[in-house]
Amino acid sequence: MKRKVFRIVVRGGLGDVLLLTPTMKAIKQTFPDSKIKLFCFNERQQLIFKNNPHVDNVNSTSFISNPISFIRATMKWGKYYKDFYGGLIPTVFYKDNAKVLIAGLYGVELKDDKVQIFLTNQEEETAKQLLSEYKNPVLLHITSKTSKNQEWEHDNWDKLITSMPEYTFIQLGVMAEAKVEKAVDLRGKISFRDTLALIKHARSFVGVNSSFSHATNAFNIPGVVIFGPAQPDIWGHPNNINIYKPLRCSPCLDLIFAAKCPYDKRCMSSISVEEVKEALLSQLLK
Repeated sequence: MKRKVFRIVVRGGLGDVLLLTPTMKAIKQTFPDSKIKLFCFNERQQLIFKNNPHVDNVNSTSFISNPISFIRATMKWGKYYKDFYGGLIPTVFYKDNAKVLIAGLYGVELKDDKVQIFLTNQEEETAKQLLSEYKNPVLLHITSKTSKNQEWEHDNWDKLITSMPEYTFIQLGVMAEAKVEKAVDLRGKISFRDTLALIKHARSFVGVNSSFSHATNAFNIPGVVIFGPAQPDIWGHPNNINIYKPLRCSPCLDLIFAAKCPYDKRCMSSISVEEVKEALLSQLLK
């Protein structure tokens, strides 16, 4: 019998790629003799699958790096999985979590729906050493590349930090993201993989619906995630307290995408600093 090969073109942002990882395990559980070949658009996508025992090959989509596969996909010689779950318009038509929707595209069922990240011992030791310099470290990520409508009022972050002086807030992200003045600034200062290791070993996480909020699920970190135009049923995880205000106009992420909210982001502005603080403390004091 011919061995089943899953040739998967990895689409979406880093958060979407993290949500894809449980499906890799499910494919191997359902088809133990199958082979999974991934084709990624950038290095960070590839790094998510580093050391993943359920994936056989991780490749680039570029012609220069992979000319034979590029031609095969272009000429439709063989099956390539290119469907992206975002095309299902999940906020309009579904209530299932995105991880379940993704698995359905491959005809498999998730027995384990946790995000899958496989760190090295060195990556973990580096993270532990860095975090040891700070008292009660809480990681912070404030930016959504999908839509600015998913971002909380910037001043609220400094207000939150001021209200919790016994904790050290460490901001993750890249230099292009706005700085939170009262947070320890690690934007652009450590690698993507080292950032994932920090998430595993920090006390907690607080932020918006983004790639790093999904990464918390891999390590069962007790965090708090603020939702606005997207609902936590689809993009939330049970390890986090997911704060969401279902206003009449919500959810709208799949309707207006990155367009400016016509209602001044009321779904986000209606979430108070005190509400986030209480949720975060309930996680920290477990």
